[in-house]
Formats: sequence, C-alpha cells, structure tokens
Amino acid sequence: MAPDQLAAEAGIPPKHFAKELADLAGHGFVIESHPLAGLRLISAPAHLCEAEIACDLAVSRVGRIVRCVESTSSTNDLAWQAAAEGPQAADGLAVFAEHQSSGRGRRGSCWLAPPHSSILCSVLVWMPDVPGQGAILTRAAAIAVAEAIEDQCREEVGIKWPNDLVIDDRKVAGILVESRPAGPGPGSVVIGVGINCDQEEEVFPAEIRRHAASLAMLGEEVDRTLLARAFLGRLDQVIGLMGEPSGVAEVRRRAAGRCRTIGRRISLREGDSTYTGEVVDLDPDYGLALRLADGRVQVFAAMTTHVAAQGE
Repeated sequence: MAPDQLAAEAGIPPKHFAKELADLAGHGFVIESHPLAGLRLISAPAHLCEAEIACDLAVSRVGRIVRCVESTSSTNDLAWQAAAEGPQAADGLAVFAEHQSSGRGRRGSCWLAPPHSSILCSVLVWMPDVPGQGAILTRAAAIAVAEAIEDQCREEVGIKWPNDLVIDDRKVAGILVESRPAGPGPGSVVIGVGINCDQEEEVFPAEIRRHAASLAMLGEEVDRTLLARAFLGRLDQVIGLMGEPSGVAEVRRRAAGRCRTIGRRISLREGDSTYTGEVVDLDPDYGLALRLADGRVQVFAAMTTHVAAQGE
C-alpha cells in the first residue's frame, strides 16, 4: 500500500507519517518500502509492545492502562507499587514482563521462564472486600485465561483445582491472586497470570516435565500479543460480570464446568496429614469436597491444602 494511502486510512497527516514509521522501526518493526508496491510489514518485534496490546482494546476497566517491561523481579511487585497511586489512577492496570527473576507461584513456589517465551502479567483492580474474594477472583481469572487460550488455539482448556490451567492434564498456565484490604470499602487486588507459550520441553525441570507444557509443545503457534489482548478482554468481561446480581454464581458455575479435578481420585495434604478420596464437588468458597474411604464427605480449603497426588 502506498504511504499516502496508508496515512489517510490511519488518519495520520502525511507530514507526521514518516515519524510514525520511524517510531515503529525504533520499537523493532521491520517495514519494507518499495517505490511501486508501497509499504510492507516484514516482521514484528519478539517483545510485547504496550501500543500493540492497548490499540483499540475493547475494555471498560481491565487493561485500560498497559505497561510492558523487559525484566522485573515479579509483575505482581510492579502492580503493588502502582497501587500507591490509588484506584482513580491505577485501577485496571495490566503489567507485562518478558522475564521475571522471582515470579511468585502458589505456596511460595517460583514461576520462571526464559525471556520472550510466556505471557507474564499482573492486573491491579480495586474490589469490595468480601469473604472468599481470593477464591472467586482465582476462578474468574481461570475462566479468562482458558477462554483467551481457546480464542487463539484449537485446544480445550480445563481448570485443575485450585489455580492451574491444563490441556490434556498438562499445566500450561497458573494464577496467583494477592489482596491487601484497606478497611471498609474496596481493597486493592493483584491478579497474577503466567501462560506458557513458546518454551521447549527441556526448559521445564525434570521433576515437573511430564506434567507441564507450553502451547508450542502442543502444536500451537501463538501470537503473544493477540493472546495478551484476548486475556485482558476476557478478564474485563468476567470482572464486569461479577458486579451483576447473579454474577458470582455464574462465575462459580462456569469454573465448575471446566474443573478437571471433579470426579478424580486424589490425595490432599493438610498440615501433617494426608487424605485420599474422590472429589465430588467444589464448595462456594472453592474448597474441595472429598469423599473419603469411610464414605464421609469432607471439605478442604484451597488456602490450607495442596494436591499431593491425582489419579484418573
């Protein structure tokens, strides 16, 4: 397409168009210019770009502010730093990083990935401080991640209780929700998400290699920018849904429909004790209802237990 025609379609005055092209080149876009054929995009940068993610993003809240950094200790840390700006300035902020040196996972574990191989994102929102808030937001984020991956891939995504996303029983994403109540009224919450996109199998430690995967390992070529945009759009929708009268119940229903732990025989660790049985349900606060060997059904909270073993 000729530069003048492209400038007109983009609504950019011709005198500014050359500067815009130079800015794109500075961000890593390679654009070929031909005197007859016009302009052609040769390649886009490997890193995530704020402008690309935010451009015409159809959201009302989540993702209204987008920041991208090359490296950080944790995107959750950056989101918490931004929380000091207050909800008017920072509500809906989404922070992406290409690499984390100390990414946090559940129960103090680390989330580490090679640079430019994942979606590493934290979203900052202010939410009413209600009982079970972390559990319902974990479910909401899980729904958003699952739907975003399905928007871009052919794979069906399930939820492995309490905070993992799986394809064919292999973990492809995880969620960590942190909250800091501020007394009466809404408190700040950070929703941290990691999605494995382009890793090779040998990147994963040997002890988890059989249970973890990237989308690339499953045969999916993912555009990380499109996946990031899809995630923000989906999370915006589900966070908005939670403000409706039946919204929380709907989030619970949709999460339960994706749960791959219901019906499985598992072993749970709670303190120094291990319990084994069949998962028969999720309770409203996102605990597991486990039918034990003696027939009793006991509920275990996500905050105090973890899955030690899982069968078919």
